[in-house]
Amino acid sequence: MSKIKKVITGAGVAIFAIVALFVGMYDVASDSIQFDLRIIGESIYEAQAKSGKWPAQIADLEGTAYLRMPYRKGGLEKGIYVMVWQQDLDPKPAANRDRVLAYSNGGLLPWLGVVWACRGDLRTERLTRGEILALQELPSSAGGGGARTRKVTK
Repeated sequence: MSKIKKVITGAGVAIFAIVALFVGMYDVASDSIQFDLRIIGESIYEAQAKSGKWPAQIADLEGTAYLRMPYRKGGLEKGIYVMVWQQDLDPKPAANRDRVLAYSNGGLLPWLGVVWACRGDLRTERLTRGEILALQELPSSAGGGGARTRKVTK
């Protein structure tokens, strides 16, 4: 085999390995993000059921399923997930189908434009570019610990 063929074959194998690695990492990262967002959404409803008020800051989620998991509060405080504090949700998740409770904001995927969100009915899905821009235009709110949060006011 000539030297050029060896180089081309080696480059092709390397490119294939890099693509396979990225696809595998993308799936794991997406699953992890969706898991966290779903538990965050459930914790918002859990906090409301306990206190009778919708949470307005990270501290209001104390004692919920999400903050009972290790290292999660730090992630919220660092803005890895942005909370959209909404005070006019219906206690029945199905009625909040089109509302966003939280979305991913940290890491490579959001940097590449792949932003996952938890909807009010606890579905997780990718946001469109327009939805991302609309959420980023909401006024920032102190969510405890310097977290990036968004407050919805009507």
